[in-house]
Amino acid sequence: MGKLLELLLRNGGFVTFLVVEVICFAMMVNFNTRQGEIWANTTGIFGGRALEKRQMASDYFNLYERADSLAHLVDSLQLRLSNARQVQVPIRDTFFLVSYDSLSRTDSILRKTVRPQFQSVTAKVIKNSVSGANNWLIINRGSSDGVKTDMAVLSPVGIVGIVRHVSPHFSLVMSVLHQQAKISAALPQQKNAFGSLTWDGGDPTVMTLRYIPQHFVVKENEPVVTSGYSLMFPAGHPVGKVYGSPKTDAENPYFLEIKVKLHQDMTTVRDVSVVQNLFKAETDSLQLKIKANEQ
Repeated sequence: MGKLLELLLRNGGFVTFLVVEVICFAMMVNFNTRQGEIWANTTGIFGGRALEKRQMASDYFNLYERADSLAHLVDSLQLRLSNARQVQVPIRDTFFLVSYDSLSRTDSILRKTVRPQFQSVTAKVIKNSVSGANNWLIINRGSSDGVKTDMAVLSPVGIVGIVRHVSPHFSLVMSVLHQQAKISAALPQQKNAFGSLTWDGGDPTVMTLRYIPQHFVVKENEPVVTSGYSLMFPAGHPVGKVYGSPKTDAENPYFLEIKVKLHQDMTTVRDVSVVQNLFKAETDSLQLKIKANEQ
């Protein structure tokens, strides 16, 4: 013990310097968004491979639970596929509705071409954070897999985040539990009233839906889905349900403040899909024209 104290006294200045350096670096990363993103992106590039190997080992010992989860996912997808094939379409100058296969390329009666708007890439979450004010995930898919920035990340039961940085084999995803994340969400039982879904910190299972006008009568446990007004998230994907009674927004008294209980537990998210809007570049170019005309 005496030799240890003697060693500390002899090198106390250097030890103090190291401790202060570590504290300063931690403060810089945690309290500066830009530096935090750079640090997260750097650790994702250099640590991605090791995290992926560790996750593979963990997955091996949970094959039974994973197989059961995948079986439920296949059942859900088959149900969605069956529903998608029968769509009610009104025929002009008639008083009836006909059903047609929405997955076919064309329809000779309606003269309508059905074009897919979204495509997806499956991925696994290999790193995740939920305890900070600005949380991030790393997934094991990158530019070589077709992943690009500003693509939405979804789970089978909810929303996960938005791709912000991409390397050849990994991507850094801004979690929905991030102060800069804003998701356009809707209340389908309220004639598709929509607003902005954000996270105020604290409980990682609850987000806040704002900008729903006061005249809507919103009840607890109503479903919340993506609105489709975002260029990233497809319409109608499940988000969560209304949690508690809505109240008047203190900053905007003409609107409601609605708490939303997320379907996806962000502490356990594992299998995700990275979704690409095939028409995003086209719509982006139109928005640029609008901005140019307004200047």
